[in-house]
Amino acid sequence: MGPTSQTEVRTLKGSKVKKRIALHCLIFSFIFIFGCGYATKANFLPTHIKSVYIDTFSNQTDQPNLENEFRTNLIAIVQDDGNLSISSSEDADAVLKGSLIGYNRSALRYTNDDEIREYRLTITVSFAFNDVMKNEIIVRENNLTGDATFYLSGSLATSEANARQDALADLSRRMLNKILTLW
Repeated sequence: MGPTSQTEVRTLKGSKVKKRIALHCLIFSFIFIFGCGYATKANFLPTHIKSVYIDTFSNQTDQPNLENEFRTNLIAIVQDDGNLSISSSEDADAVLKGSLIGYNRSALRYTNDDEIREYRLTITVSFAFNDVMKNEIIVRENNLTGDATFYLSGSLATSEANARQDALADLSRRMLNKILTLW
């Protein structure tokens, strides 16, 4: 038997709407609680690799001290991630070696007067991540890049030195991701 009056029809429609809203709130709450800010400590490395020694990369660019800035940045990213601990070369399960092979500043945007307004800074690296116990390369990449953009003027203006740190951080995150995912 169906509803007999308009009031009963409105009540049924209202309760369906309330149930639908409640369901959407429940789904949103579930996604918010379990989805936002969730980070995994899982990686795809062999189980015996728990620590890494990060060697000082060779610097084939024309930028002095870039290799030291990169190593410092990379160590900080690895420590923040927590999947691998930093170790001495004698105690490490894996060794990370490589070369900084490119440093390129290219124009990205121009003003109406054809003056450069924004640059893209790209740093390129070649690296190998070696399993010490098995004496084999687990991950090799010959042309991994990290980049950052920076403006020369206006409210978003920043220095190339700041963009350099951003590009090094981007490169470090991308490198660690490649290592942890073996991809």
